[in-house]
Amino acid sequence: MMQSLAEWFSNKRASNSVLTLPLVAVLFSWFCATAQAAEKPKTHVADLRYGVSLYHYYQQDYIPAITELMVADARDGIKGHGNNPELIAGGLSLAFGMQNHAEQLFTQLLQDNSRPQAVRDAAWFYLGKLQYARADWAGAAKSFSRVSGKFNEDLLAEMHSLQINLQIKQNDLTPLSIKKIEKDNLAQWEPFALYNLGAAHARNGDMNTAKLFFNELTELSFNANNQSRAEYLTLQDKAHTATGYTYLQEKSYLAAIEEFRKVRLDGIESNQALLGYGWAAIAQEKYVEAIKPWQVLQQRSLLFPAAQEALLALPFAYEKLNAPGDALREYEAAEKLLSQEINLVRDMRATLTAGELLTLVSSNPVSPKELQELEKKNEPGTLTALITDDGQNWLKLSDTSVIKTRSIYLRELFAQNNFQSSVLDLRDLLKLQKLLLAWQPKLKAYDELLQQKQAWRQQKEQQLAQQSLAQKQASMQQERDALVTRIAAIKTNNDYIALADAQTRKRFAAVERSTNTLARMKAEGQDTLEYEDRLWVTRGILLWRAAQDFPVALAELDASVAAMDAAIENIKASRAKIESITASGQDLQPLFTRLEQQQAHVDKQLKDLNGVIDVRAEQLRRKVDAQLSAHEQRLNRYLAQSNLAVARLYDTALRKQAQ
Repeated sequence: MMQSLAEWFSNKRASNSVLTLPLVAVLFSWFCATAQAAEKPKTHVADLRYGVSLYHYYQQDYIPAITELMVADARDGIKGHGNNPELIAGGLSLAFGMQNHAEQLFTQLLQDNSRPQAVRDAAWFYLGKLQYARADWAGAAKSFSRVSGKFNEDLLAEMHSLQINLQIKQNDLTPLSIKKIEKDNLAQWEPFALYNLGAAHARNGDMNTAKLFFNELTELSFNANNQSRAEYLTLQDKAHTATGYTYLQEKSYLAAIEEFRKVRLDGIESNQALLGYGWAAIAQEKYVEAIKPWQVLQQRSLLFPAAQEALLALPFAYEKLNAPGDALREYEAAEKLLSQEINLVRDMRATLTAGELLTLVSSNPVSPKELQELEKKNEPGTLTALITDDGQNWLKLSDTSVIKTRSIYLRELFAQNNFQSSVLDLRDLLKLQKLLLAWQPKLKAYDELLQQKQAWRQQKEQQLAQQSLAQKQASMQQERDALVTRIAAIKTNNDYIALADAQTRKRFAAVERSTNTLARMKAEGQDTLEYEDRLWVTRGILLWRAAQDFPVALAELDASVAAMDAAIENIKASRAKIESITASGQDLQPLFTRLEQQQAHVDKQLKDLNGVIDVRAEQLRRKVDAQLSAHEQRLNRYLAQSNLAVARLYDTALRKQAQ
């Protein structure tokens, strides 16, 4: 059986998600205004390092900006700019996910009671957001309560919306009324708060209160020029849809249909509204009326779960109209479409490897103008990596693609904050990787410049002599190492024969071959006892002779190694004398040492970073694959239901023919 309407609504109510806007970076302009409220406005930069940091910030190079601040702090700090540098460093650290560093900076600010109230408000606010992100609800609530009413108006509205979310998460809904929402002056956050509260009451089974919040949301009006108008209209569509399903559960079918009709047909909630409209009509036994919205839904992309369900709901309505032929036709069409969709999902799972996701995340950003042009194309379902004007980046569904993908299947996953955070972390890691990769050729170039400078200070003949000695030393060292390895093997294995004279080694080899021959003869059943005894005696004599000469031969080899060591040391001494004569630029040696250390440091950091990137990319792939796997399982369930329905209709038809 297909998933019932009551089951679908129950699953929706069980969801614990809370709608929030993306976390944006700290705004420098507000920091400046906050700090300057207690200081005289500055027309120039008092500290060069602070100016460099500001330059990088306004170029949207945030990593160099925060690096400059951290380097300055590690030395003697930034002078002449009050609290600005600390607030900026804390905000940038928070924006880049450096939560421990951000918390440390904000805590230091709060420990100094001499700080202006505006600065303390900012620190408490961002510390609260940090605790909120860590799911420390009690800590976040306590930090937010310390912010004064004179705090920045826009950020104060955001804080109030977060406080509402805290109460929702703690299931403390009693004090949250519509009047309180209006009193808090949530500004652009009000629609989100109304929807979140409506959804929270619906999850708790209080449908009447849920409808009050949803209805309040649907009655809001938005300026046509408001940048968030599209999001607000989507929230209203969600509210109408949720209210419609609430009425549907209450068996108020006419009221449910009225709510579903208010949902925009070009909105993302239209699919669920069309589906609910049909089920409300079915509940009233108005099967013809149910077919109309389901036919519209059937023509839409099977990326949408509602469209998938409509494939089975439509023939179900035909069955209710006693039209088995039409029902069978629709079920068979559903089988074909669902099979194709399952194959597409499987191809997508195979395509979205960790490497492909890395390519996607590291792709070039799309400018706001380009994004507007892409949105006009109305081609939903593809994926783009975006960076906004303020430098904050995230993955977003849009109308073009870096890689082709049926990405509407991933909308639910992309809406989750932890997934967005994973993408942000991975993108920042890739930026660090790019910086380190850029430093490798630079360090190499610096090393080559120093090498060239050193070469100019040396005489050609001395260079040739040094090169000859170096080659001789390397050759002799290689020969000496090979001999030492051979001696070690001989000692370990007590290989007397290895140091025996040529005649003894030749005879011993003959004995070994004869031993192998006797083994084969014995395997064939021949009597070899007499020969074995002779070979055993011969072998013993040869080993005894070799053992007699072994200490002397071994001592000779050790003496050869000692002679080579002495020769190598002489060559080293000669090279050292040449270097002391030719290396007139001793000042270059510290630079060579420092470069070598930096190269090793960069190589190690890059190696560690590559390992972390691989792990994060694989984690991201697993999240994406798990989401796609869930969609594939649902499609398989629908396909199984279609198969059963077709078999049932054929069976019914055969029974009628038999009668």
